[in-house]
Amino acid sequence: MQYFQVKVQFRTEDENGKVKKQNVAYLVDAQSVTEAEARITKYLTDQGEQAFEVKAASESLIAEVVK
Repeated sequence: MQYFQVKVQFRTEDENGKVKKQNVAYLVDAQSVTEAEARITKYLTDQGEQAFEVKAASESLIAEVVK
């Protein structure tokens, strides 16, 4: 298995109309950066998220996730 860290920026609007940005990192099991970006985009879209942008994706140094 290979893991990638994918950084996503969410945009939300507060009650005053000001746009706020929040950065969140996800750990994705994928074979390539392209696949990791596609998987997180599909995941977030399936969750109903619309106002987000994938900002970066890179191979993670994590060797294994123990459950």
